[in-house]
Amino acid sequence: MRITSNMTANNAIYNLQKAQTTLNKLTYLSTSEQNINQPSDNPTATSTLLNINDSLNAINQYSTNITNATTILNVTNDALTGISDSIAQAKKLMASMTSGSDDPSTRQSAYDQLAAIKQQIIDYGNTQSGDSYVFGGTDTSTPPFSSTSNAYSGNSQQSKVEVTTNSYQTVNITGDRLLGGSGSNPSYGTTNILQTLDNLMAAVGDSTTASNVANIQQYTSDLDAGATQVNNAQVDVAARLQRLDTMSTMNTNNKNTLENVIDNIQSVDLTTVGTELNQQQTAYQAALSATAKISQLSLLNYL
Repeated sequence: MRITSNMTANNAIYNLQKAQTTLNKLTYLSTSEQNINQPSDNPTATSTLLNINDSLNAINQYSTNITNATTILNVTNDALTGISDSIAQAKKLMASMTSGSDDPSTRQSAYDQLAAIKQQIIDYGNTQSGDSYVFGGTDTSTPPFSSTSNAYSGNSQQSKVEVTTNSYQTVNITGDRLLGGSGSNPSYGTTNILQTLDNLMAAVGDSTTASNVANIQQYTSDLDAGATQVNNAQVDVAARLQRLDTMSTMNTNNKNTLENVIDNIQSVDLTTVGTELNQQQTAYQAALSATAKISQLSLLNYL
């Protein structure tokens, strides 16, 4: 078959276009520093990257959930410490009253101190994290405890957050369980701490020595049970915080692993690309030079 000048020219143009496409691709890779810049570059790898990005978005949400839950539980823990200290203060006060006292001023002083301790516990029971009352169940917009009544005005619902795929952590402790010893799951204890303080105040105010001593001893024992109840809640919160910390570490490790996979897929080996780009530029320039010489041929060259 005879090779015509037109065929030679077309072949030269095709090779130039092919070289230009390769050159453009290498230039783009060296500039973007990413192997995949559009889905058509590698459909399979693109699908993998999209799935990984979905997983990373989920992990970021889990991290936000864990951070928020940790904040609430730390605030809750501080309030529990305050309640525990207040109960210890009341128990210390009652230790001096178990022998009874006929002195009205002594009884009044003890009564006033118990009233102040009770109010202090109510204040801790109305602790807020931001604008939310932490002991109100899912009713976080109103104070769960009142100074005029021992009734709990929150609910028994426990809020949960997702900390990893299909795994949840309970965040709140409801006030009815904590101070009332009731609720849907009174696992901490069954002592109504606020009512126990009222009982102690009544016993301290009783001027009948025998009744005074017996009741103070009984209600002080009830207060001991209340202290255990609060301690159980503190242990629960500590366990939750530990789990959140563990899940945070796990999510961080998973995130690092996925980001490494993305890096392995996407990162361009700039040394290799740079070398190939230099070689391609040299080849392209040589092709241009050769094509220019071919285009200078005329019919006289074939005569």
